[in-house]
Amino acid sequence: MPKPKTTLILNPKPQSQITLSEYITTITWSSQGKYLAAATASGEIGLFDEPIAGHNLAQKQTELQSATEISIDCLGFSQNECWFAAAGQDGQVRVWKLDGEQPAIAATIDLGKVWIEHLVWHPTRAEFAFSFGKYVQVWSAETLDIVTTLNFEQSTVLAIAWHPSGEYLSVGGDGGVKVWTAQDWYADPLLFEMPTATAKLSWERSGEYLVASTLDNLVVVMQWLGNEFDASPWRMQGFPGKIRGFDWSANKTSPLLASSSGSDVVVWEKHADLNVGWEGEVIKGHNSIVGFVAFKPNSQVLASADENGRIAIWKDAQNWVQALETPMGEITALQWHPLGKKLAAANADGELMLWTKSSQGKGFR
Repeated sequence: MPKPKTTLILNPKPQSQITLSEYITTITWSSQGKYLAAATASGEIGLFDEPIAGHNLAQKQTELQSATEISIDCLGFSQNECWFAAAGQDGQVRVWKLDGEQPAIAATIDLGKVWIEHLVWHPTRAEFAFSFGKYVQVWSAETLDIVTTLNFEQSTVLAIAWHPSGEYLSVGGDGGVKVWTAQDWYADPLLFEMPTATAKLSWERSGEYLVASTLDNLVVVMQWLGNEFDASPWRMQGFPGKIRGFDWSANKTSPLLASSSGSDVVVWEKHADLNVGWEGEVIKGHNSIVGFVAFKPNSQVLASADENGRIAIWKDAQNWVQALETPMGEITALQWHPLGKKLAAANADGELMLWTKSSQGKGFR
């Protein structure tokens, strides 16, 4: 009996692609998918207006910044898609207003000779947080002014993440995680201590859990109780190397957490027995370091990408479905369209690629 035909999730070949000047450091979609932005190690910033007809990315592109030979490392859109910000190694945060006929620079924040590595927009307001050294500043695009400046104190800031409600800002660095309350920035932050520095932070989509990784390859999942963390977090160890990526699935019955370390992708799920905690299953589909994992919005379809240019797609975060056709080159960024319509990826050769939903049919959800 012939095997049943596998229904592909994405068309194997990119629908469209474009080559930028250099290694692409980061990409990001706006909240409803109107825009896609990409930045390079040479400082180039491209803005792509997705609703423009046709598949030619060059026709959709507005060059917000030409190459400066100084890397741009973080990008972000406000939730209402009216504002865009970018920052990197030159110590400047640039803010564009997007609701006119053409994007227009609204402000440039100059922090001097400090590398800005993290920039995250508020989930609902036109405000963003960014790091510089031991500090995090929250800035309002509406007023073009500072909301607050927070001092992490112990070390350089290594991670920033807003709680999905927007009521709390979590910051990671040496010694653990600090959480500030947006209603009272001057109140002392909540401190969750870690044995070493916290390197990555990611809130589960409903805001019930925060996952953190440390520089000694420990993963900690903390349950948020509304104004503090449960005192007994779950700790996962035994990873083959640096934790390079996290992502949470949509919370149906129980959220899934995907992590990447070495060539392994591990999918974690909370066991019904609290004594068991979170159980992990390794899914094998890569032979080189996996830098990115990303769940398709409102689904348990998972994409994973490695330094050899392989992008794998998994159904139910466990069953391999397909590998996308890409040039051989390290994947440096990976992100689903916020409505799940497309997958965008970029590589070290400056190539930006978009794949669309499979024309075979509806595919897996």
